[in-house]
Amino acid sequence: MRRTLGRLLVVAAASVVLLSGSADAQDAGLPSDEVTVVMTNVEPFVVNDDGRADGFYAEVWDEVAEDLGINYDIVWVDSFGELLETVRAGGADVAVAPLAPTAEREAVFDFTSAVISSGPQLGYHERIEGSTNILRAFLNRQVLFLLLGALVVLVIIGHAIWLAERKLHEEDGDFDRNYLEGIWDGLWWSTVTATTVGYGDKTPKSRTGRALALFTMIFSLFLMGGLVSQVTEVLASNRVQEPFTDLASLDRPVGVVEGTTFALYAEAEGATVVGYPNQTAVFEAASSGEIDAVIGNPFSLSVVGPDHGIVPTGSVFYEEFETFGVAQDSPWREPINQSLANLQASGEIQEIISRWID
Repeated sequence: MRRTLGRLLVVAAASVVLLSGSADAQDAGLPSDEVTVVMTNVEPFVVNDDGRADGFYAEVWDEVAEDLGINYDIVWVDSFGELLETVRAGGADVAVAPLAPTAEREAVFDFTSAVISSGPQLGYHERIEGSTNILRAFLNRQVLFLLLGALVVLVIIGHAIWLAERKLHEEDGDFDRNYLEGIWDGLWWSTVTATTVGYGDKTPKSRTGRALALFTMIFSLFLMGGLVSQVTEVLASNRVQEPFTDLASLDRPVGVVEGTTFALYAEAEGATVVGYPNQTAVFEAASSGEIDAVIGNPFSLSVVGPDHGIVPTGSVFYEEFETFGVAQDSPWREPINQSLANLQASGEIQEIISRWID
C-alpha cells in the first residue's frame, strides 16, 4: 500500500511539473516551451562546431530562445536546400540560416521579420588576378613597342654576326654560308646571347664577331632591365584592376550554392552556373582550381573568402533581407518576431553583427 502511494505521489509530482511548464508556455503566448531548429554550416552565419551551433545567426537565435524562455534542439543538414524542406516535412519548427523570402517560398513557408540585409556578390580566386595582370602587361603598348624594338635589333645583330662569321663555315665556323640557314643561326645566337641563356652551341671566332658578341651582351643588360622595369610598372598600375566586376564582364563559369536566390538570379541573368550543395563546397572548388569565380553573400566573401584565396569584387547586385524560416501559419512566427524586435531595440543584434561580420 505504501509503495503504491509513493508511485502515485511521484506521478502526481511529475504531472504538476509538466502542467506547470505547459501553463508557463501558454501564459507567454507560446505553443510550447520546446522547439526544434534546423541548421546547416554557412560561415560566418552558422558554424557547426562538433554539433554545437556558433556564428552570427546561431547567436541571434540563441538570444531569441533565451528571450522567449524556451529550449531547443538542433537538426543539422548537409545542404542549404534541405533547410526549408526539413521544415516542410515537419522535421523542424524553425530554419535558422540567412534565408531570403521569395514569391515561390512565401507560397509555401512563412518568414520572420528581417534580421540583416544582404545580397549576391561576385568573388574570384586571387590566382587569376596575377595571370590576368601579366597578360595585360605584355599586351601593353609600351611593352609591345619595347619587344618589337628588341626583335628588330636582334635581327640586325643576327645579320651582322652571320656576315662576320660565314666565311669561317667551311673551316671551323658555326654559321652556315647559305643566307636562310645562316640568318637563322645568327638570330638564334643573338637571342640566346641577349637573354643570357648562353647555350654555347654557336660561338663567334672572328674579331668582328667577338666584338658584336660584346655589344650584344651589353645591349642585353639594357634590354632585360628595361623590359622588367616596364612590365613591373604595368603590373603595379593594373593591380587595382579586377578581372571582372559584374555578370556582364564574367567570362567563365561561376560557382554558387544550389537552391539559393543567388543561384536563381545568376541563371536568370544568363551566367554559366555550377551548383554546389553548400558554401564550403563552393569555396573549396575555387581554392582547388575547379572554378575561378563564385557568387556568395558579401559577408561570407569578406570574412571566410580570404581563407580560401577568394577576393570580393564589384558591388552587391541587389539588396535582399534575410531572416528565419517557419512553416506556413506557424504559431512561432509572431513570438519570434516580437523577440527579434526586442533584440533590435536593445542593440543586441548589432553587437552580434559587430563580433562576427564588421
